[in-house]
Amino acid sequence: MKSPIAGRITATCTAAALAATALAGCGSSSGGGAGAGKELTYWSMWKDGEPQQTALKASIAEFTQQTGIKVNVQWQGRDVLTKLQPTLMNSPAADLIDNPYNNVKSKIPAGGAEDLSGVLGQKVSGEGKTVGQVIPEDLQKLAEVDGKHPMLPYVITCNSIWYNGARFPELTKNPPATWQAFQQLVGKQKLALDADIPGYNASWYISLVVGKLGVGSFHQAAADKTGATWEKPEYAAAAAQVEQLAKGGYFADGYNASKFPAMQQKWATNKADFILMGSWLPSEAKTYAAEGFQYRTFNFPSDGAASTPVACQPSGWVVPAKAKHKSAAEQLVAFLYGKKQMQSYEDATASLMARQDVTVAPAAADIAALVKKNGTYMNADGVTADFSDWWTKVFLPLDDQLVTGKLSAADFIGKLKSQSADFWKRGQ
Repeated sequence: MKSPIAGRITATCTAAALAATALAGCGSSSGGGAGAGKELTYWSMWKDGEPQQTALKASIAEFTQQTGIKVNVQWQGRDVLTKLQPTLMNSPAADLIDNPYNNVKSKIPAGGAEDLSGVLGQKVSGEGKTVGQVIPEDLQKLAEVDGKHPMLPYVITCNSIWYNGARFPELTKNPPATWQAFQQLVGKQKLALDADIPGYNASWYISLVVGKLGVGSFHQAAADKTGATWEKPEYAAAAAQVEQLAKGGYFADGYNASKFPAMQQKWATNKADFILMGSWLPSEAKTYAAEGFQYRTFNFPSDGAASTPVACQPSGWVVPAKAKHKSAAEQLVAFLYGKKQMQSYEDATASLMARQDVTVAPAAADIAALVKKNGTYMNADGVTADFSDWWTKVFLPLDDQLVTGKLSAADFIGKLKSQSADFWKRGQ
């Protein structure tokens, strides 16, 4: 299967994006007032029987036992936000939901989500710490809009380059830190890529741009309604590097005609050496990985940028602004940030938790260390949330052609400039 998280960090965001003010205009969370009571309704994106659901179910039962607050939980699955949307602005069907940030920002209308800043000041049950003290500041900011918190993250998925540590033990201590070093390491037919997933393709170009110019550079170019930014040398150079990978035979044979997870399986069975993928990879690949496979990973190499944070997508909790039981919902959120609850979720799912003081699964140890060391930035540089129509209609089709060798770097840049300008002229 693909990632168990809806809107996986490399996935295409198809909903029309709203401006940042759509979420920034949320109501203020008070921790009391409207919605105080002894029950709440929680709609989750997890399905009954999934490891995430099992862990949350146990924590919710403990919450009810300790507080007496009944939680009417429904395991709705990945389209939970779509189901909830029609009710958001009048009488929300749920007091609490969870979802990836890109979906939240794209699909919840202005004023539709409560500002959960107040929850950051609530004490975590039995710990003497506040929620804000147990979530690293950079992760809080990852889902922040104009100083407000329409979503509080509890789990993150992050992109990095994965390899089998049993085959490349030397990389565990000396991974390539620069693009030049990475090029020297990678031979032909060594990169796995299921090119039928547009978001996977896009990660290569975006990572190269950010590796040259830093966080915000890809977003800046996407926001340029003239398209002229794409002609700057660094953007063209990144495209040339992708073209070199594609036309130089560095991607494993069949990548441009494969169907997911064919290339991922090739990597997991040692028929390809490296794959640029999200932190869900070990859980996906474990059913077909070669015996003794050791999941190791290193950060996407820098190509001149001053810093190299890790591209991540947070998923977290949202309280609709018109929810009937806001206070109870916020109490549950604060409870779920307890170390015991976060640890049980980690133990069940091998995820990257917002609390970084939990003991991570061995398969997630490298990526967790990268996040602690390098910090994070929003996957796709925030473009999938802010400019989702442009992303789907302009960028992804052109990038797919670049990655599969059907378009030269020069043609890619030229078309990206002209089609972006046309897109914005049409008033999109």
